[in-house]
Amino acid sequence: MRFLKERPAPPAIREAMAKASQREEKGLPVVDFSSGNVGKVILNERLFSKLDIEVDENLPDSLKIIAEALKNGLLNAFYFKLTGLSYSPTGGTDAAKLIALKYFREFHGVPLSDGDLGKVVVTAGGQQALAAALRAIKPGTAVYIPKWEYSPASGIIRDNGCREFRVPLREDLSIQADYLREKAEEGSVFYVSMPNNPTGYTSPRDLGEVSDAMAERDGGLVWDAPYLFTILKLTGSKAVYDKAFQREVIESFKGVVARHHERMCILSSVSKTCLMAGLRCGFATAPERWIELMNATIGRENLSSPTHSFLIGMEALRLFLERPITHEWLCEVLASRLTRLIEEGVPLVLPGNGIFGAMYALVKTGGVDSVKFSSELIDKFGIVTVPGNPFYGESVDAVRVSLVATPWSEGDELWEENVKALKKALA
Repeated sequence: MRFLKERPAPPAIREAMAKASQREEKGLPVVDFSSGNVGKVILNERLFSKLDIEVDENLPDSLKIIAEALKNGLLNAFYFKLTGLSYSPTGGTDAAKLIALKYFREFHGVPLSDGDLGKVVVTAGGQQALAAALRAIKPGTAVYIPKWEYSPASGIIRDNGCREFRVPLREDLSIQADYLREKAEEGSVFYVSMPNNPTGYTSPRDLGEVSDAMAERDGGLVWDAPYLFTILKLTGSKAVYDKAFQREVIESFKGVVARHHERMCILSSVSKTCLMAGLRCGFATAPERWIELMNATIGRENLSSPTHSFLIGMEALRLFLERPITHEWLCEVLASRLTRLIEEGVPLVLPGNGIFGAMYALVKTGGVDSVKFSSELIDKFGIVTVPGNPFYGESVDAVRVSLVATPWSEGDELWEENVKALKKALA
């Protein structure tokens, strides 16, 4: 893959720690002089005479699984042994990578065998996976992104010395793949978050057309997909969580991956699927050279993974693989909250193809620059939104509102109050 950097020498301390960890996982003897892993000195001590955690049996099944993951992870990290206080390899242990591998095989259709651990990496959140994936690209490479796109990606691309180009969208937010067919350079890369942050746009067909266009140019594709399990159906004036519809869309994405996985880097995390954004546990799959470059970047900048986060996050992902329902409660909340925005007549920018994903909505500002509008909202009304300009790459009259920053309670009354406050401010 011509768009990737040359392989660097792996970080020495990281490599030594990883070898020690691999021997321990296999039950082999190891005399470890690898690092300043001071947390390991007290590994076998007991700090708590008793640590008793009970899951609330009244929880919905989807939240009960999340609670079980937290319980198991906390006990493994801080009670049975003090594993959570020790270093662990950046990029994940083999056990963690195997869980991530199974996720990509099951839900993205990537043809990975259990031995393909060199094609996956576990990261301190999806953002670290995103940064490492983009920084593996050779400086000077042309990188294309949709006109509306997750704003940190743009900064990472440019800071890495790559040339960024915005691909125009149609009025319904669909990607103009013809632009890529006509203008994409040989050996270039396309980055897309899909479901898209901030627009919610989701389309297996568009991902397929973009992937085809990049294949014609011997290029690559970074698919940022942490919102895969937030897909909703837009029907008239409502957003609906339809399980069968969501499964159908996910299956359609698998067809794209089957054709193009050898030139794709797919990113995900437990943040959205398992409601654990603060844990910082992400993962990615790509051809082995791409993963090697990502590991080298992460290993130079982080001596250890966030051990306790990986223990809890991978336990959550393991339970999700056994019973993939942790997202269902959230999807119902997302559908209800988006519906209330629509019903209240808040001027939204919504996908025109009837599919919505992610956790945000764009609100029109009536021709006012988004930075100015967002500033006025907070100064006059205490309403916090994110300006659309960084996502759009230039001045635009739309701000991003989060569907999940408001805590939920029975009846979702606080969301109702917030929507009415937003509507009043817009008026």
